[in-house]
Amino acid sequence: MKAELHPTAIVEPGVELGDGVRVGPFCVLRGPSRIGDGSVLMERVSIGPYVTMGVRNRVHMGAVIGHEPQDHSFKGGISETIVGDDNEIREYVTIHRGTKEHTRTVIGSGTLLMAGCHVAHNCEVGDRAILANGVQLAGYVTVGSGAFLSGGVLVHQFIRIGRLALLRGGSRTSRDVPPFAIMDGTHSLRTINRVGLRRAGFSREMIDAIGRFYREYLLGGVIDRDRVSSVDRKFPEIGEIVDFVLSSRRGICFPPKRSLASAQEISAEEE
Repeated sequence: MKAELHPTAIVEPGVELGDGVRVGPFCVLRGPSRIGDGSVLMERVSIGPYVTMGVRNRVHMGAVIGHEPQDHSFKGGISETIVGDDNEIREYVTIHRGTKEHTRTVIGSGTLLMAGCHVAHNCEVGDRAILANGVQLAGYVTVGSGAFLSGGVLVHQFIRIGRLALLRGGSRTSRDVPPFAIMDGTHSLRTINRVGLRRAGFSREMIDAIGRFYREYLLGGVIDRDRVSSVDRKFPEIGEIVDFVLSSRRGICFPPKRSLASAQEISAEEE
């Protein structure tokens, strides 16, 4: 099935449109770029150059994908934006391409980027992640698969957000958020994302093991890397947290001072 183009859309040479692509009014597509089968670009969407987009993506009004990065070190040249399959990219989302030549910004598959999100240059957003309204990712941020960043979250450059982590609305972080955690305030580690883990199919035994690990090693205020490295990795998920912590360059989020001495409070918040 041929692509459908509104008469007001501008499609530059070098743009490849897959079968069944729909391009709405006043869209501008710059080449070279590729839009996969069945994708829908609503009105006033800007794409490219150097964008590769998979199949069945829906891009809403005013979104900008693949524009130049907001970075003084950008000198032009070829850098890319890679978008997977089945993503929902809502109104006025901005996704910028890589800064250095031959680098890229990557969006996985099955993600939801709500209205007004900004994904800066060289970010990587994993599969099925959700960025709620107004989330702002600085450059070189990594968001793990299944992570949920609530409305208005701010993430400093070079930060990593672990798999299935949850950042509460209006929070901000300049430290890494480990997998399966809940964070709020200013890089304040609260507890584990039990609801998210259950929805992802984690067993009760596995969730309890993750909770014990957090209480014993990450919610005490001071992280002892030697103790963390010696943890029994009965579950691969525990090993995932350990590897994340040991590889952190920015440091790991820590609990707020008021709860450092209260294991009972932390445990109650998990239930």
